[in-house]
Amino acid sequence: MGLKKKQIGLMFLILLSLIIYTCCMTANNAETLSNEDFIRFHVVANSDSEADQQLKHMVREGLLRRINEGLAAEAVAMADSNRSKVILNIDRTKEFIEKNLTELEYEARKILSREGCCYPVKAELAVAWIPQKTYGNITFPAGNYNALTVTIGEGRGENWWCVLFPPLCLIGQTPEDQAELEELYKEVFMNEKYKELLAESDKPKTLKLKFKVLELLDQ
Repeated sequence: MGLKKKQIGLMFLILLSLIIYTCCMTANNAETLSNEDFIRFHVVANSDSEADQQLKHMVREGLLRRINEGLAAEAVAMADSNRSKVILNIDRTKEFIEKNLTELEYEARKILSREGCCYPVKAELAVAWIPQKTYGNITFPAGNYNALTVTIGEGRGENWWCVLFPPLCLIGQTPEDQAELEELYKEVFMNEKYKELLAESDKPKTLKLKFKVLELLDQ
């Protein structure tokens, strides 16, 4: 009888330890970034010629401006209809991109046309495998991420990568734009998960990300 009580006590202690461990892991994971917390932005040039690379940069700048203006306008429209302030998050950003892929293609073709070029353009939002990339002082590990990919012409040239969400691509605009950006993405800038990522720092940092379901989709 005494041995049975000891066994029950031991089992209870193990169960209690498992519950405490699970709660701690859940709390820690809530603040851990994963590949699903980002939307990357990828522009692929037609070729490596100097002219095509310049066109790539023009398309990049034009689309970043179009996306930023579109998200701001949509946030204002939603705020007016809901009579409440709208803060941009990853789901709203992804939804905006998905709804405006055709518009983004048109904007890119318009930029190319102004330069006397008629390359086709393809824009898609999908899971893409991305090699290790460094932006400023932050290094992102290789892996699968949600990415807006814009391919110009044959897409055989050197490509350009950035992070669209959180808005690392957009940081560094004019002070007026920066103030508007921080207001729209207030939830992101204040989120503990992103706070260190968005803070100014001279110290290089390599992110340690959890890779979730997106990793399986590619397989």
